[in-house]
Amino acid sequence: MKVTSVFARISNWLASPEVFGRITKKIPGEWVLYEYYFDEKEKLIHQTEDELKMNGESLQIQFHVEESFRTTSKLALPVFDHLKEGNWSVRRNYITLVDPTDFRNNLEFQFAFEKENLKLLKKNKMGKIEFFGFFKSTGLKK
Repeated sequence: MKVTSVFARISNWLASPEVFGRITKKIPGEWVLYEYYFDEKEKLIHQTEDELKMNGESLQIQFHVEESFRTTSKLALPVFDHLKEGNWSVRRNYITLVDPTDFRNNLEFQFAFEKENLKLLKKNKMGKIEFFGFFKSTGLKK
């Protein structure tokens, strides 16, 4: 009985994104923002899924297998304003959106998957949260 339990844990771990190299296989696809927190001049803004729908606001990120990305936005969110497309790379639990024209515009997010949803967290140099967003997969793989 105990052997089966160990095998089940190992099997679950192997299927998880924690295994080196497997995390990047979960990222490609279309992701839609459904809730976020944003720091705006010392004021924390929180938008829920219902509020985004009611205001007709949306943000979609398409991560392609060949490590390129594109954002489509109907949302005034300064974090994504200057970077609409480029390349992406992963190192540990950080994803970097790379601007092909100016590296100073690169965006680095700490990321995690929870219940098949993607969470992106961006902090400033002082460690203060600038953006914390929750994304649902549309089911379309890119």
